[in-house]
Amino acid sequence: MAAPRLIALFLLAFVWGCEAGSPPPEGPDAIELMDVEGRRVGLEAPAMRVVSLVPSVTETVIALGATDRLAARTDYDSQPELAGLPSVGGGLGPDLEALAAARPDLVVRFGGDSDPATVRWLDDLGIPHVAVRPDRLDDVWTIVEQLGVLLALPDRSGPLAARLRAGLDTVRAAVAGRPPVRAGYLMGGSPPWSAGSGTYIDELITLAGGINVFDDIEGRFGAVSPEVVATRAIDVVLLSEGADIDARLLEGRRVQVLSGLVELPGPRIVEAARQVAAALHPDLASR
Repeated sequence: MAAPRLIALFLLAFVWGCEAGSPPPEGPDAIELMDVEGRRVGLEAPAMRVVSLVPSVTETVIALGATDRLAARTDYDSQPELAGLPSVGGGLGPDLEALAAARPDLVVRFGGDSDPATVRWLDDLGIPHVAVRPDRLDDVWTIVEQLGVLLALPDRSGPLAARLRAGLDTVRAAVAGRPPVRAGYLMGGSPPWSAGSGTYIDELITLAGGINVFDDIEGRFGAVSPEVVATRAIDVVLLSEGADIDARLLEGRRVQVLSGLVELPGPRIVEAARQVAAALHPDLASR
């Protein structure tokens, strides 16, 4: 980073730090909750300038009717209503100067150890941040409900979470009693990657009446050797949108390409579940 940019970042940090050095939140509007890392998140008032570094959370803020609370976006947030917002770059390792310039009163970030530098920077400046991990279906409504608290919108978050649960129940009922379909989800790469047991993708496949044939891979996500793909009994290959897969691995297979929203565990999970169910059970697509 060039010297003038360093100076600008320092000045922004200094100004913010002077304003953010306050005692634990108090008063009638104070908000506290524990995030997924077990950290206490405290706000003196509902968040009004949010920077979400997690695309599915950004979608959830929009679904809550709080788009006007977003102060910036990431490069992966392409919704038309966000086009006028400045970008902070990626969700991991964001441009800290751009993040400071957005003057957030809350940053939503990925939980875990993947970006410790950003966490330290936020702590040093006293910018409140909440860690989320949208890894499983249950995490989706947990995040919806947490945002309802942080934005003081429980009258919207509660009904949204309820609608999502009810929508998934409808999909689950539509496939009840059908023989399970052996499905292999491939995300591209050489060798291709897939989702293992206990992941959001694994749960979507199960809910939609399928069996994840790659639930034995090591870790939550991992590479699957071409030999395993070629020899594993698979009724349908579910391809991630834009996945670059060796065509030889798909020969003689039924293949269904799924849209990118299937990999976005947020407020469109019901649409994602319906898409997976229709891919596994083609007759559902015409209903």
